[in-house]
Amino acid sequence: MKTNYLIQNFLVSLLLTGSTGLLFSGENDWSGTCRVTFSGESTLHNFTGTVDAEPFTVSISSASDLANATASSHVVVKAAGMNSDNKKRDKEMYKCMEVTTYPEIIVDLDKLPVAETKPALDGPVPRPTVIPFTMTLKGKEHQMTGTVSNWSFKDESVDCVVSFPVSLEKSGITPPSVLGLVKMKDEIKVTAVLHLKHG
Repeated sequence: MKTNYLIQNFLVSLLLTGSTGLLFSGENDWSGTCRVTFSGESTLHNFTGTVDAEPFTVSISSASDLANATASSHVVVKAAGMNSDNKKRDKEMYKCMEVTTYPEIIVDLDKLPVAETKPALDGPVPRPTVIPFTMTLKGKEHQMTGTVSNWSFKDESVDCVVSFPVSLEKSGITPPSVLGLVKMKDEIKVTAVLHLKHG
């Protein structure tokens, strides 16, 4: 078991420092954009909506050494920019989320060890399969883990999808009900489509 672990680390290190390993080589910054889709279910009807994150940067440091490689980022989403294409529903959503008091939803990676993304070795560079992060919602921090899919690395750019559920109850969000009959399910599904460009 120990031998297999050492071999795996050796192979990852080769990928990190190889000519195709730009994503995880040295210390570098990647500019990013992200479109977020959120969806929920209720006893009356389901809904979906979108919001774009503010432009952000992902910084990779010490990546030539897997044991010390880290990723850092600070992603901001304006809560009032969430749009489900229904003005009445959006108005209630903003009220529940108290967007005036808590105008931003924030996702932070603070020197996240690359090893914690459980990278797969099936491509030219290690492919993260999960991303642990801290999300600040309504002024409270929540430890979350997103599942990574649709990973693509080409021409110094990365595209991927990060998906995770958000609990309304744990987030302190109480959705409105109509005469006590229409109720929301607790889980909101969030899907973030990311595009990263080197430099």
